[in-house]
Amino acid sequence: MRLVVAFAASVALTATSPSTATAAVLKLTPHIVNHSPVINKKWPIVVDVTRGKARLSGTVSYEFLFSGAVVSTQKGHAFTGGVYRDAMVFPAASLGQPLTLRIVVKTKYGSGHIDWNVTPKK
Repeated sequence: MRLVVAFAASVALTATSPSTATAAVLKLTPHIVNHSPVINKKWPIVVDVTRGKARLSGTVSYEFLFSGAVVSTQKGHAFTGGVYRDAMVFPAASLGQPLTLRIVVKTKYGSGHIDWNVTPKK
């Protein structure tokens, strides 16, 4: 039994190592007003993307998760100068649904993501 637990722990550590290495390279800082976007109204998103003191350029895409499973993937757009800006509009069908917005950032130095829990409201 101990061997199985030790093996599972080593696999888990190995699986998280690449993202840990990327996290040391990229710093993603979200500036999002809240966790409750209003249905059919623009909800602004700003993410600062840096590597040390360098402000990076790249692209962003979105994944929406429900109970941990990806239920939708959406295109974002390119950004430069270390700042990504966008505004989302949540449809009526999302009202009251506990979702996770995953903001996926890709740069020439690697990629990373931010998970932001949301529950759209009226």
